Amino acid sequence: MESAGFHYKLDIPAERPDCAVVLLHGSGRKEDDLISFGRAVFPKGALYAPRGAVPWENGFAFFRRKPDRQLDIDDLKHQAARLCRFITMVFQQTGQRPFLVGYSNGAIVAAETICQDRHLSKGAILLRPLSPRKDQSLPNLAGYPALLLAGADDERRHPSDAPHLAEQLRSAGADTVLETINTGHGWAEDAADEQLSRQWLARWSIA
Repeated sequence: MESAGFHYKLDIPAERPDCAVVLLHGSGRKEDDLISFGRAVFPKGALYAPRGAVPWENGFAFFRRKPDRQLDIDDLKHQAARLCRFITMVFQQTGQRPFLVGYSNGAIVAAETICQDRHLSKGAILLRPLSPRKDQSLPNLAGYPALLLAGADDERRHPSDAPHLAEQLRSAGADTVLETINTGHGWAEDAADEQLSRQWLARWSIA
């Protein structure tokens, strides 16, 4: 399926959907990468999984990195603006502001869309995140619900990366929870990411 400049996969539950979710994969991956995670966390959600527009390694990414692995900030902002149009399309189709679920590259671009327009989405689950605006204050995000899931042994992140983004979000007024899991950059073997995500949704009665 194609909309707002993105190829995407749509996964609809057998029952009437109770929420909408946008799933944003990591770099070098594809649009169906987070479908099983999304279904485990949002069993009745309408899952929209766009494919990143940037060819990367053996798959795709949502924005480019520079040769030294630093974020290409200009491309990140541009691609996030395009993604905001996709999120708007999801709202138009479902009548609901979607949750954002982003992993790695997808978590970074999700955080940037929140900075560009926090009113497009209902809340965010950011797995192995990194700040899109490391040396800047974030805009007013008063009351925005965000769960950050970091890996204690994440070989692609500095131990301060997720705490730094969490502090930025809190300083901007977002309702932020940071959890650190005993895993690396990938999924926790004990499904801790799924469990903590479900607990967070239930705790704050967000869904």
